[in-house]
Amino acid sequence: MDNLPASTNQIERKAEKMKTNLNKLSLALLLAAGMTSAHATYIESGDASNFLASAQLATDMQIQGTIGQDDEGDVYELVFATGGLLTINATGQIGTNLDTNIALFDAGSQALIGNDDSGGLDSMLTYAISAGTYYIGIGDYEMYAINASNQAWFMDGMPPAGFGAVSHVENLISIDPGAYTLTLSVQPRSNGVPEPATVGLLGLGLLGLGMMRRKRA
Repeated sequence: MDNLPASTNQIERKAEKMKTNLNKLSLALLLAAGMTSAHATYIESGDASNFLASAQLATDMQIQGTIGQDDEGDVYELVFATGGLLTINATGQIGTNLDTNIALFDAGSQALIGNDDSGGLDSMLTYAISAGTYYIGIGDYEMYAINASNQAWFMDGMPPAGFGAVSHVENLISIDPGAYTLTLSVQPRSNGVPEPATVGLLGLGLLGLGMMRRKRA
């Protein structure tokens, strides 16, 4: 009987330790699931080149830069670890007349898709990508992608078939300067394979169904 209080304290300490471990596990699962997130931002270094071969490597899913008075455009290189539906939103700084015009290019410098206006002066495009390297070109309207034969494609909609590799992007009219923000997101493709949590719920459902059947029998 003399040892009972000590045993009770020991049980309480173990219970408190278990509670702490469960709280840590819950937080880890929330972070892994992306329940808490913040946009890291890549800031343009100096003046980004308008040539794909010398594009700045952006390391975040948000990019901030500036189009100057004589700035033909900026190009960024991005490397995606996984594929999915890529969405790019381009917005100009409030109070400026910057009319964003964007385009997406693959690792071989082939033009994939472009967009001038998605509403007002902002731009948005979506494209299904695979894992790998891509380039994003941005500038003030009216932006063109220039290929090796010096042919120009206005960066809106789909490029003409057989346009070929693009060397650079260029503004061929007047430029309204201003700051811009590129915001990227990738929605994973659905492969029809249930997530682990879904599999667990399915297993519990089948177990419950089996127990009900046994009860009825």
